[in-house]
Amino acid sequence: MPALLFCGAVALSSCEKNEQETAMPAFEQGMISHVMADSAAVTAYAFSGKQLSQVNHYDTKTGKLESFDKYERDGSGKLVKATSYAAGNHALLSEQKYTYNTNGLLSKTEMAYYKGGKLEYSALATVEYDTKNNLKKKSLYEVNSATEEAIPTSYTTFELLPNGNYANEKQYVIDDKGEASLFSTTTYSYDSNQNPFHELAEPGSASSPNNMIASSALVHNSKKTYKYTYAYTYDERGYPLTQTVVSPTGKSETFNYLYSN
Repeated sequence: MPALLFCGAVALSSCEKNEQETAMPAFEQGMISHVMADSAAVTAYAFSGKQLSQVNHYDTKTGKLESFDKYERDGSGKLVKATSYAAGNHALLSEQKYTYNTNGLLSKTEMAYYKGGKLEYSALATVEYDTKNNLKKKSLYEVNSATEEAIPTSYTTFELLPNGNYANEKQYVIDDKGEASLFSTTTYSYDSNQNPFHELAEPGSASSPNNMIASSALVHNSKKTYKYTYAYTYDERGYPLTQTVVSPTGKSETFNYLYSN
């Protein structure tokens, strides 16, 4: 997400044009274009060819653009940088840089978070794979700003089903002594239809090819379980048109998926 310059009065008309382009991205035919809540946009997706180039995030109450994410790729199409900006003043919110190994698999993600234009927090993630190059483990580290030391804070292990969907994940937290303890176990189930966001997932994320229909997270210390259910309607391709989410409290919310023509 290349940095966008703040618009001055001299270039007001040009800046207005840039704001419109940010708020109204172009869409690749047949790809997901919007997620809506009621009649208000939640997110909008822009593509360069078939590669995701920008995601806009909106305030569902006002309809105004809140923030946007931009993506940079290398010559082979691999994502190398993802940057988030606030709408309006284009203030930098966060930045992620991706590093790959000699096999072309993600090895490291460097993350930086900003507030008021100043670096507030830095973190690092590393990933491990199984013998079939599927995500097996993701480790998170807090980076000390003074010494640049990476301090381990947690890691998550993943279990994959034969069809490529992630069946469960276990999150472990690491204390000041470097000892890990199991914090939560989350299990998932899926439909048999295509997840339109699967190919858009950032490197190192546990993305499944089918749509999630249920998740259940057990927090071991409290012994509390948090369950979500997801129901869909589909188009003729089998892609979801609507998603209804029921939270652990019983609250239901429906989202509409729009695709480019």
